[in-house]
Amino acid sequence: MISVASTYLEELPGETFLTRHLQSSIKFTLGEKIIKEGRLVLFKRAHYYLNITLFTSKNNKESFEIPIPFRVEEYFHEGLAFFDYRLQGLLGLKSEFNEKLSKVRIKNTNPSQYYNKILEIKAQIT
Repeated sequence: MISVASTYLEELPGETFLTRHLQSSIKFTLGEKIIKEGRLVLFKRAHYYLNITLFTSKNNKESFEIPIPFRVEEYFHEGLAFFDYRLQGLLGLKSEFNEKLSKVRIKNTNPSQYYNKILEIKAQIT
């Protein structure tokens, strides 16, 4: 028998930031490249991804997925969040593991565009 009382839904990394900036203009930047920008209308967990829905400047509704990050740094007063996909973010700052991780090579020839990078999310504060 399944007990509803024992079911616990964890908060998503970055959920507080995204919730606070619903209906705000928001920009997703990876390095120097702007991935998407528009008004944030919805986000939800979809397995190991965050499914994000935006209204673009042309009033088109666009949805896209980003992987759930290893770590999140949020700066609410500046409307800024960093989603960390770096391998060192996965293990924290334990130097003995970071040294070993630097030697790891991915066998997949087409890793995710987020692999070992930081996604910057900038919301327009109103």
